[in-house]
Amino acid sequence: MKLLNSDCSLVMLHGFLGNHHDFDEIISLLPEDLRSRTIAIDLPGHNNNEPANFRESIHYIDQHIQNNNINNFVLYGYSLGGRLATNYAFNARNSHLKGLILESSSFGITDEERKMREGTDLMWASQFALKKPEEILTNWYNQPIFDGLTDLQKRQLINLRRSQDFHKLAIQFDATSVAHQENYRNRLNELSIQVNYIYGGKDQKYTLAAQRENNYKNFTSYCVAEAGHNIHTFFPQRIVNIITKCEI
Repeated sequence: MKLLNSDCSLVMLHGFLGNHHDFDEIISLLPEDLRSRTIAIDLPGHNNNEPANFRESIHYIDQHIQNNNINNFVLYGYSLGGRLATNYAFNARNSHLKGLILESSSFGITDEERKMREGTDLMWASQFALKKPEEILTNWYNQPIFDGLTDLQKRQLINLRRSQDFHKLAIQFDATSVAHQENYRNRLNELSIQVNYIYGGKDQKYTLAAQRENNYKNFTSYCVAEAGHNIHTFFPQRIVNIITKCEI
């Protein structure tokens, strides 16, 4: 069954540095019936919310779902939001969760990769705590993962993200680091729900992730060839087209 033709709500989780307004354009472009069943929430550590680890984030998401009187639902998560959505799917044991739509999101890393990632993420957390917003954001968007963005797009994102509580962001970054996430790479077939995965053709890291996981029967991938890591910001109509044909 397609999400569009179901009675499920769509709950959208933004990425690190973002907020619920990141999905405003996508929601406005959705067909009216699905738009009326869609909400986007601010994650812990963002928009004045207190930081939370993976376990606490499950409760946080549950509270928002209950407060909005949502029954059956699909989680859409971008990057950090996708990691939280995946963690929720494996650990919340909520039978009302009917599917996942993940954008540019990691399913975890190996133990060998984890050792390297712990040091890298500690460095980033320290930068967010200590450096000026302009400097840390410039460093952040100059990472190879954002190579698919133009200089203008990077400047737009820096301007959009600079007015935040960077101390809380530093705590949140460490609490939900991929280095602290369980590795779900080889466990997707344990889920009884459909996993829809969206990645950018210019995002080499998550192109490889999509290819690696594509052998699972409950896994469907969608490539936006002209996009990098941040697909929903610059190609909202393409995301809407995918959402409306996702199976759950």
